[in-house]
Amino acid sequence: MKGLFPRIRLLGALSFGFILSGCALPQIANPTVPRAFRPDYWDGVTRALAKSPLGNVAAISAHNCYSTSTNPPASLAATLKKIHAAMAAGADLIELDIKSEGGVVYVDHDDKGTTWGAHLEDVLADPILQAGDQILFIESKETQADPTYVFKVLTHLSDNGYGRLGRPVVIRSFNNIRQNLILTRAALRDPAFRTLRPWVKLNELFSKDQVASIATFQQMIAQSRQDGFQGVEFHYQDSNLFGKLAFARSLGLGINVWTIPVSMGEVFVAGLREEVDALTVDYPVDKARQVVEDKNLLVYLNAWPRDGSQNTVHWWDDTGMLREAPTGQLGTPDYRSWKVGNSLFAGVLDLDASNKEIVTFYDADNLSWDGYLITAVVKFDDLALADGETSAILNKSDSGGFALELHNPIGSGDTVLRFGVYVGGYLYGSVPASLLNTTDSFLLTGAYDGDGGVWLWVNHSSDNMTKDQAFGGVGWNNSPVLLGADPQGAGSPRFYFSGKVQQAQVQTWGSH
Repeated sequence: MKGLFPRIRLLGALSFGFILSGCALPQIANPTVPRAFRPDYWDGVTRALAKSPLGNVAAISAHNCYSTSTNPPASLAATLKKIHAAMAAGADLIELDIKSEGGVVYVDHDDKGTTWGAHLEDVLADPILQAGDQILFIESKETQADPTYVFKVLTHLSDNGYGRLGRPVVIRSFNNIRQNLILTRAALRDPAFRTLRPWVKLNELFSKDQVASIATFQQMIAQSRQDGFQGVEFHYQDSNLFGKLAFARSLGLGINVWTIPVSMGEVFVAGLREEVDALTVDYPVDKARQVVEDKNLLVYLNAWPRDGSQNTVHWWDDTGMLREAPTGQLGTPDYRSWKVGNSLFAGVLDLDASNKEIVTFYDADNLSWDGYLITAVVKFDDLALADGETSAILNKSDSGGFALELHNPIGSGDTVLRFGVYVGGYLYGSVPASLLNTTDSFLLTGAYDGDGGVWLWVNHSSDNMTKDQAFGGVGWNNSPVLLGADPQGAGSPRFYFSGKVQQAQVQTWGSH
C-alpha cells in the first residue's frame, strides 16, 4: 500500500507520463524550451550563480557585507573579514553601501557625516576580492550626490579592475535619492569610462509599499526603464508584489527582492526562487544558495508569460518536464490578460466555482519523511462563505496531502484562510479572512517541514496566524493536486473556488 512503504523519488532525474482519471497529461515536445519571462539580466557573467531547478538564475546577495568600527583601518579589517566569509559561503553578490565625506568615498550604512567606515578604494584593492568572481552590488547612500562623487566611485572601480566582461558591477540607489543613478548614467558617457560602461548596471530600489496605488507604483517602475536603468528592487513583504514583478519583467528589467530575514528565510527564498534575478539575504548565504538549488520541485505554474491565444497554460512537474493544461474550455478556467493598474499584471487564470473550473496536475506526493511548501498568488472574488462552507484554492487533500483553502467553521461565523497537512489527521495554520480583501492580490505561502508548526503567511507575514504543531511526514493519497477545487481520488472534486490565480507551486519540504 502506498502509504506504508517509503518511496525514493528521483526529483528531476526521470521523465515519464502520468495518467489521471483516464486522461494523459499532455507533454511539450521540447521540455528544454526556456520560460518566456526569464530575462537576460545576468547573461555573460562568468560566475556560476545560484540557479533554481527550472533554470532560473536567482543570485544570492550578502546583505550589508561590511562592518564599521572606530576608524577606517579597523573598519577595513572588519569589512574584509566579512567579505571573505561571504565569498567562502558562496555569495554571488557582495553588497557594499557607500557615501562621500570630504571627497572620500566611505563604506557605511548611512549618510550622517561619519568618517569611520572603510575607504572604498581600500576595500576594492583587496587581492582576495579582486581575484574572486563575485559581483559587486553597490548601494549609493549619498544624499547630496554630485558629478565629482560619482566620477570618483567609477574611477575606483575602473582602477581596481571591476566592471569588465564576465564580472559586471551593479550600482543601486533608493527612489528618493535616484539622482545617484541619473548622475552615474551621465558619467558613464565620459570617454574615461568607455571600457567600464558596458559592464555597469543601474538598479532603482523602492521602499516597502512605497505608494499605495499599484497604478502609481507601476508608473514608477516604467520610469526606471525610461531613465535607462536595468533593474528594480522590491521589499519581500510588498503588497501586490506580483503585480510589480510581472510588470517589471515585461519591461525587460532585472529584479531583486530585499531583504530576506534570518527567521524563516528558507521559506521566502524557496517561494521566490523562480520569479526573480537576485535575493538579498540576512538568512545565511550558504543555506540560501542550497534552497535555491534544491531539487525538490513537484509542481510549478506561472500564468504571466502566456498570451492565452493557444487556450493552454504551461506548468512544470517534478522531472522538469514542461506540460500544458487547457484553458477556456468546459470545466477549465479562462485565461485573462490584465493591464496596468490592476493588482496583477499580464496572464491570470480566472476560476469560476459555479462552472466547476479547475486545473488538474498529478499525484504529487512528498518524500515520505517530508512535509510540503506551497505558494499561490491569488485575487479573491468572494470572501463571504456560508456557515460550514469550504473553497479550495490549491489542494491535494483526501485523507492525506495538503490543503490551501478558505473555510467557515460551522457555528463560528468567521471565515478563515488555512493551510493544512495530513499527519494522522488534518492540522492547520490559519489567519482570519478579514485580513484579506477582493481588491488586492496576495502571495500565500504554506509550509510544514515534517516536525513543528504548520505555517501560513500572507505576503510573507505571519501576523495574526494560529498554528497547530505536528511531527512526522505528511500522509500520501492517490489524489492529484488540483487548482480551484478539492480532489476526491479519481471521483468528482468538491469545494470549488472563485478567483484569479497567477502562480501556484508545490515543493516537497524538509527541515532546513
